[in-house]
Amino acid sequence: MKSKTIRKAAVLWYSQTGNTRKCGIVLAKTFEKKGITVIYGDLRDFDQTKIADVDLIVIGAPVFYYDIPDLVKDFIQSLPDLNGIPVAAYVTFGGPEGNQHNAAFSVLEGLVQKNGVPVGLKAFMAISAYSLSFRADDKDIKTKQNTILPDQGTYKNVREYAGFIKSEVEKGNASVFKKTLTLREFSTYFGPAWWTKLFVDNHFIIEQKCVGCGTCVEKCPTNSIDLDTFSVKTDTCVLCFGCINNCEYQAVNMEYGKEKVMSFNEFLEKNNLKFELPVELKT
Repeated sequence: MKSKTIRKAAVLWYSQTGNTRKCGIVLAKTFEKKGITVIYGDLRDFDQTKIADVDLIVIGAPVFYYDIPDLVKDFIQSLPDLNGIPVAAYVTFGGPEGNQHNAAFSVLEGLVQKNGVPVGLKAFMAISAYSLSFRADDKDIKTKQNTILPDQGTYKNVREYAGFIKSEVEKGNASVFKKTLTLREFSTYFGPAWWTKLFVDNHFIIEQKCVGCGTCVEKCPTNSIDLDTFSVKTDTCVLCFGCINNCEYQAVNMEYGKEKVMSFNEFLEKNNLKFELPVELKT
């Protein structure tokens, strides 16, 4: 392990609808309260030349078709040799069974392959942002509630995870993590996103509704959106739903089985669902 003292940490994430981002900010702010200088934010904006200056790296990602997004894997693979820097992982998942442990393991495994020293792995449950499961007449009481995950209990667990990571580093404890045998893990070998794409049609930007804000372009991990032509390159699209879920103008069209797909924000609005914000985002 590079050091048992954490002076500077990097907390990085890839987030689509904001759940992973919220947990990442809580982690970062908790470390700061413990006297640690923290670089935090979207991993796509991280200056990798700063890696050598940190004493801890924590990377977070959403569970994406029972695994982590390729964008996150590619980022980890692009990192330089970590030379014994302690590393930890976290994921957010829509559960209850989304292969979340193995997805978080994928983050940690990639970091260990870069010679990071594993000190933590955690999964935090959130409301599902999988648009194909949304229905206007959904009566699922587990989803329709006044507060949705992540909630204050989740943020408490995130703060405790930050404390656990710090403690493990100070003790010099390198942990051992293993994948678990699950049917969801098995399914990742058969390209679930590719099979799902067979039933998706009419995926494009609605010109009359689009205001050109660029949110869909920013959220797309494969640069598949062309606002000049209001089109989506469906051959490179990985069905992450970042475009449709984050467009506040509902200007992204998508059909699944001939039925129009509802966006995450539209689903929240129709069902009067609101997030509880952590104190770290209220100040």
